[in-house]
Order: sequence, then C-alpha cells, then structure tokens
Amino acid sequence: MIITRHERPPTMEAGYFSLLEFDAAQWGAVTRSLFHHDDFVESALSRWVAGAHPDYSVQRRFSASENGRLIGSAVLDLPQVDNTHWAQLSIVIDPAHRRRGVGTALLDASFAAAREAGRGTVHAWTWEELPPAGARTLRAAEGDGRVSAGSESVTFMVRHGFNLAQVHTISGLTLAAEAELEAAADDARAATPSTYELVQWHGPTPAELIDDYAALRIAMSTDAPSGEADYQPEAFDAARIRADEQSQRMAGHEQLVTAVLHDGRLVAFTCMIHDPARPELGDQWDTLVVREHRGHGLGMLMKTASHAALRRHSPATARVITGNASENQWMLAINRRLGFRPIAASGLFQRVDGGR
Repeated sequence: MIITRHERPPTMEAGYFSLLEFDAAQWGAVTRSLFHHDDFVESALSRWVAGAHPDYSVQRRFSASENGRLIGSAVLDLPQVDNTHWAQLSIVIDPAHRRRGVGTALLDASFAAAREAGRGTVHAWTWEELPPAGARTLRAAEGDGRVSAGSESVTFMVRHGFNLAQVHTISGLTLAAEAELEAAADDARAATPSTYELVQWHGPTPAELIDDYAALRIAMSTDAPSGEADYQPEAFDAARIRADEQSQRMAGHEQLVTAVLHDGRLVAFTCMIHDPARPELGDQWDTLVVREHRGHGLGMLMKTASHAALRRHSPATARVITGNASENQWMLAINRRLGFRPIAASGLFQRVDGGR
C-alpha cells in the first residue's frame, strides 16, 4: 500500500480530478448503503470547488493505492482566517479494502499534516442511521442525539481517540403543491408583526445588504449550538460572501436566500441551495434568527416563504433536506410543524491536541 499526498493544482487536472471522483463515488456508496437514496450524494465538481479559495480554506488530500489502484482517500480542510487551531478530516475506504489498516494509514498521514500546519484539534463527521442500529449507543453531551456505538464509522473514530462532540439530525420534507405552499407562506406572514419585512434574492447578495448578511453569517457561527466542538467565531465580510457565491456558481448551484428586515437591518436569514442537475431536491442550509428577534415567528415566516419560492422557481423540486444540531429543539420544532421528518444523523467527532 502506498500513501500519497496531493497538492491541489492551480487548474483542474485529470489525475487530481480522478481522486475527487473516487472520493465522491465512495462516499456516494456509503450514503446509498445506509439510506437507500441519492439525496446526500455530492459530485466531484463540488469537491473541486470546495478548495477554490485558499485564502479562506486550504485542502490537503491523501490517497491510498495498491497495485496502481485507488483504495482510499482523505481530505484535510484547514481554515485560514479563523478557527486556525483546528482541521476537518474526511476519510473513506473502498469496502473491499477495509479492516486492513488503510484508514489508519490515511489518518496518520492526515494528522502529520495537521501538526505541520499547527492544528491541535481535528474534527470529523460521520453518517449514521436514524434511529441508531443496535442496543449500544453514544449520546452527545447536549441534546438527545445518539449514534450507534457499533457502526463502522463510530468504532473507527473512538478507536483512534475521537470523542463525540455533537449529533446533527438530518430531516427531509416532501414539498406540497405550490398553492398549498403559498397559502402556508401567507399564513406565516399574517402571523408575523408588521415591523418585520420579508426579502428574498436569487444569486448574488444585493450590495446594500451584503454587510448585514456577513454579520448574520458571523452570528450563525456563534449563536448556533455547537455542542462540545471547539469552534470559534468565523470571520465573514463582503469579500468572503462573494467568494462563497462564486464557489456556488462554479459548482453549478443556485442560491435562494430568504431574509427578514427590521428597521432597515437584516435580523434573520435562511439559505436554500438548488442544483439544476438534481432538480427534484432542495438543500436548506443555514437558518438563523438573531437572539433579540426570536419568538416572533420569523423562522416559520422564512422557511414557508423559501419553500414557496423554491417551488415557483423550480416546479420539479419535490423534496427538501436540512440538518440541525440535536439540541436545537426550537428549530427542530419548526421543522416538524412544516412536515419535516428525521431521516438520518451525522456525528461530529473531535480529537484534541492531534492525538498527542
């Protein structure tokens, strides 16, 4: 077995892209085997785009090969402007080559790169069945999220010194007909105080709102529950917002942002990502209402409006997926009222001090 470190080339090259294709295919196989659908599958192009702005995040990729054939891959994401004390790790192995030390070899190479970059903490996410399979479970310190203690991914994490820092609940919604979605949005609007104004945009954030939007993205990194994960506030400004938007365009994704104004300032937002290559699916990303404006129905207002707008813009969209920290009972309750149902879990694991 040979472990190779790969530096991202300045332009897309076939050899490097084949590594991303392997990674996408293997992770696709993982989620299909667990959930029996393709809603969590991401493309090789999305992986390429994730490393497109090294001013904000640098990637280190590693491959495991045997007899010239890829059998495993790892990627280490290194934030560059904030949270520079940690790295995020993803490892996937061809099922035919598991339990042969391939994952451990890739993890060792990744941790060496993390230490080289001065990162003392490493995070890793896992996909998990919901409800957890088997009688033995691990529970996060906050919330009621649990993962199976016997799953392959959890066993690997624990064996290598990771602790469960948080569990996210992944929920799915079958969208109603457009008329029903519009009616729900109208009802939410009528129930919201008139001092709040709903705004929406497709694509780039309007220039007059971008500073407020950046402030909300910072608040998302501090106000959203993070369990025991060692996260620090993220540094967002207009330039970083534009870089994120460029990445979405490079991946072929469309962005729909639904937000709320109060006294001319943004106080809440939700972001929906839609891939025209997968027209049946919408992915509801971050949703935030700043603390001072909670309790006024803004979460329901934004989500109903975003679902109605998604249906208008893309009539073929049939489903929406979203993820929330298991301790975020306020947002999970809104999702349940909208018809979302839990369909999967994701465990956030953390290893501190590089395992040293």
